[in-house]
Amino acid sequence: MRRRRHLGRAGAILLGLLVLAGCTRTSIEGLQVRSGPGTGHAVVGTIPESGTPVRVDCWRRGEPVRGDTVWYRLLGPVEGWVTNYYVHTTRELASTPSC
Repeated sequence: MRRRRHLGRAGAILLGLLVLAGCTRTSIEGLQVRSGPGTGHAVVGTIPESGTPVRVDCWRRGEPVRGDTVWYRLLGPVEGWVTNYYVHTTRELASTPSC
């Protein structure tokens, strides 16, 4: 038997925003968030769990990571830059503004 979780008003609003904006989540544990779009930039934080929802502000091209040159600037849960290679999104890149 599965337990149901009660989201509460704030959780329901957040879930609604993720559905409207396109769901964006990390794909690995310990994702390093950097001060700029490349691995040479300082690490400003870490997102510890795979599947963590992230808020994307904008994107730009940067240092390739496994052939992927797109980097997202995050507004949360940690502010900074992550490579698209480690982010799953349900929205098209064109629907996210460039930085």
